[in-house]
Amino acid sequence: MTGKADDGEKPQACAEREALEETGLRGDLVSLHLVHRYRAKRGDFEEHAFLLKVPRKAEPELSSEHIAFRWASADDALAALHWKAHREALEAALKKL
Repeated sequence: MTGKADDGEKPQACAEREALEETGLRGDLVSLHLVHRYRAKRGDFEEHAFLLKVPRKAEPELSSEHIAFRWASADDALAALHWKAHREALEAALKKL
């Protein structure tokens, strides 16, 4: 998942807030020390990658921004990602597990 920081909001605080808003999950947020910068129609953006470690039985409660979720193997998740930066973030997260 991704999200946009509020004015003055630090990356870790943004990641914690977005995870809670979009999934209802809280946990141990680990920085993956990856930053992806890109330019889009609405300006320049910077994405910071984090891993959210939650209890094994945790189940997301999706916000209205999402319609579904599914658990996937690492290989299936990597195959589903379209952007290189997101694949790199997932690969870094998998190394932390």
